[in-house]
Amino acid sequence: NTGKSDYINLYSHFLKEFLYPKRKLKIVFDCSNGVTSLVLKKLFSQSNVKGPAEGEARHGRQMSKITPIFINDKVDGDFPAHGPNPLVKNATKQLEKEVLKQKADLGVIFDGDGDRVFFLDNKGRWIDPNESAYILMQMFKSPYVVGIVSSWRLKESKVHISRVGHYFFKKLMREKKATLGLEHSGHYYFKDFFYCDSGIFAAIQFINFVSGLQTDLATWLDKLPKYYRSGEINFKVQDKDKVLKEIENKYKNQADKLLKVDGITMEFKNFWFNVRPSNTENLIRLNIEAENKRLLKSCLRELKNILSNA
Repeated sequence: NTGKSDYINLYSHFLKEFLYPKRKLKIVFDCSNGVTSLVLKKLFSQSNVKGPAEGEARHGRQMSKITPIFINDKVDGDFPAHGPNPLVKNATKQLEKEVLKQKADLGVIFDGDGDRVFFLDNKGRWIDPNESAYILMQMFKSPYVVGIVSSWRLKESKVHISRVGHYFFKKLMREKKATLGLEHSGHYYFKDFFYCDSGIFAAIQFINFVSGLQTDLATWLDKLPKYYRSGEINFKVQDKDKVLKEIENKYKNQADKLLKVDGITMEFKNFWFNVRPSNTENLIRLNIEAENKRLLKSCLRELKNILSNA
């Protein structure tokens, strides 16, 4: 009979084929007391290299370039460290401190079941999932599938717009023969991974990218053109359809582009916003992106005023 450890070994061997760091990196992995530690420790273990001699040598050289540091790596369903969702406030504080303490090149944090992943740069700074998605784009050829609330930065490439949710992403990826699907929630989908999302597979590609930089990650990120985002803000409303219609009527003559995929998206010269209804609650979700902080603040104030009084 095949035991649990055998499946983990098989899986880690499969993942090793996609890992090819070009230089030495020190990486802190926060497993959030979830299941990713079971695979990651096998993946980055030099003793876990089997197969043809040539393959053993190659994998051994690759693994020797990565110095992994694990925190919150004991599987515990009570999630004693910070809970299983890295997007919750302060969930990344421990990882941030460890990246700085270890002078690491990268911090990686997974959710409890490992289908989502988020990153910190070598200065311990949170990397917006839009920037993480942009990095992953550098590792695959287009076309890509992105969400309606994805950054303008991602939409500069050949992309197809999807509704939020794994069903819609996977379906559209197959239809458009996309190599990569990028969702702002930290879900990343790969044609090379059976059109599924995987936090570990995404982390491997991220590591490959960072290892090929001529500078550190923080310096590379700081050179990117800046976009300013509100993040997703929820508003409780009485009538979702009525609110959406009101916003459409108010802005449609001013907008350069109007899209009706997952609610309403209005694009203007220097900013865009999306308002979309929750499928299960009387909520409207708002996302705004602008080219400067002043414009973001102004747009946010105006839309908040409409939605707060709806």
